[in-house]
Amino acid sequence: MTRIAIGFISIMPIVLFTGCTTDGSWSISRMLGWDNTPAHSRLPKADLATDERVETLGRRILAQNTFTGIDPLFHAIGVPESVLFHEGPERLMVSEGLVKQCRTDGELAAVLCTELAKMIAEKKAAQRVGADRDSFPEIGVPTGSGLAGGAPDDPARAAERVFLEKQRIKRTNQEAVDPAKLASELMRGAGFDPADLDRVAPQLKQSDRGQTIRKQLSGSAIAPRWEW
Repeated sequence: MTRIAIGFISIMPIVLFTGCTTDGSWSISRMLGWDNTPAHSRLPKADLATDERVETLGRRILAQNTFTGIDPLFHAIGVPESVLFHEGPERLMVSEGLVKQCRTDGELAAVLCTELAKMIAEKKAAQRVGADRDSFPEIGVPTGSGLAGGAPDDPARAAERVFLEKQRIKRTNQEAVDPAKLASELMRGAGFDPADLDRVAPQLKQSDRGQTIRKQLSGSAIAPRWEW
């Protein structure tokens, strides 16, 4: 047997392994690095009733709190551990195990509002940072009544700079959003008792296993083999 043949045989197991998908099937596009399927669509699926419960309640919370400024998709993930996280303002992920620990809609609303509050706070923080950047950069250094080089300063542009600076100061002086307070506001706005936030606090303290799964689901660790 030639060296080329021996080398080919030796790498075949590696090639086949890299082409395996999470459900054990084999994909040539995955093997070649062409698998562009969004990560959230490859997550283990929760049962239909759980998924509908999360989606319906999440939509209700957002519909009755019009100030949120976000419109995420809600995904129930088919794992038994308590897992709760989000991907930017676009997606909120909650595990089937955590949903089933919520005995009432109020408790599930508390779980969702806790994470939605974090998403809103992060977005507002990003907006404050963005407000610190002047979208009208300086063209030169003013000297006397004009800019360096003898070009007179544009009054309209100068007025824009003053306006942006006032906005920057105003936003910088605003207090950072408190997620806990915001979660209470979301609960009241959706018609639920904020006291449910305290009732679900133990469930939200994720175990080491839950933290590992959260990292795996968010793509910061190797995807696990899903087993109940």
